[in-house]
Amino acid sequence: MTTDGTPEAGMTTYADTAFAGSRPHDLPSGQDLESMGYFDRKALGVRLPLLGPQCREFTAEADYIMELSDYQRLSRDEQEALLAQRQPHRCRMWASRVDSVILIASIGAFAGFLGFASLVVIVLSFITDGVSEYSIQTLKVQGTYFFLPAFSIWLLCRLLVHSGWFTLKRDTRFYRDTGMVSLWAGRKVGRVELPFAEFEAFASPVSTAVGTIRHRLGLIHRGTGYSAGYPGAQVELWETQVIWEAMQQFMDVSRPLPDIPEFDGTRHLDPVTAEHDRKSGRPHRYWLDMDRAHASALHERARKAAAAYPWGRTREQALASGWRPSGVGEGDWRTAKSA
Repeated sequence: MTTDGTPEAGMTTYADTAFAGSRPHDLPSGQDLESMGYFDRKALGVRLPLLGPQCREFTAEADYIMELSDYQRLSRDEQEALLAQRQPHRCRMWASRVDSVILIASIGAFAGFLGFASLVVIVLSFITDGVSEYSIQTLKVQGTYFFLPAFSIWLLCRLLVHSGWFTLKRDTRFYRDTGMVSLWAGRKVGRVELPFAEFEAFASPVSTAVGTIRHRLGLIHRGTGYSAGYPGAQVELWETQVIWEAMQQFMDVSRPLPDIPEFDGTRHLDPVTAEHDRKSGRPHRYWLDMDRAHASALHERARKAAAAYPWGRTREQALASGWRPSGVGEGDWRTAKSA
């Protein structure tokens, strides 16, 4: 809001359907785990509680500081243009791994890794053997059969991703201002919009290529069974719970947006968040102007607190048991203490 209390141009208006933290009493029953077979229950994973955000260590999620670095590489004008285009304060998106643009980006990332690995082999051969027949032969083999093809595939994929020819079609979109979730329900149905309040969350086990188990957040609609999955998998179960809490906080218009780098620069366009930041004195560019080392330190502090949280309990119960929050995003800009 502006200094005189009037709404700022471009400020979000909440719809009557916006989620305000409470769920209808007549919700359809969720997944009946007791009637499922053993393997179906294992595939579905752990049901996550609908307590609302309790731990609130939102900066503990692994990707946020990496995203901050991407933003900080841009000029301020570029940052503002990107934020105006994305409008993260209104909509968050989960990309589908079967979308063509995601597949192309994944192939490009793998090709980039192979190209970098072959380049490392070439450099090491010259460091250890100098300009010898062996190192020259390594250069020919690695360059011809690995580096050049991998680099070409990486460059082609990068051009295709940024060409605009491919767009997201099967992604899931969460709209804070309407309280609705738009997801892909298959070719016969297409897109559907369903209330966020009608979803339940699970942390499903995902097996990696080397046989280790990770956890992936999945949402299932109670009435229809339509589902949506978070695009990444987490090493620890508590990391999945942190993501679920951040989604609940994002969709809940009775609460401010999660204090994470993603929303810096657009928080003032969300009415509840703008009022919260005005009262707390939070800087408009708290994260965007922060030193990377300090941001990483705050991130690690939040991770330690989230890992120690007694999940499944309310915040009051956790505090009574001796758990202590990190304090990140809770007025630490006023004290200016080192992380």
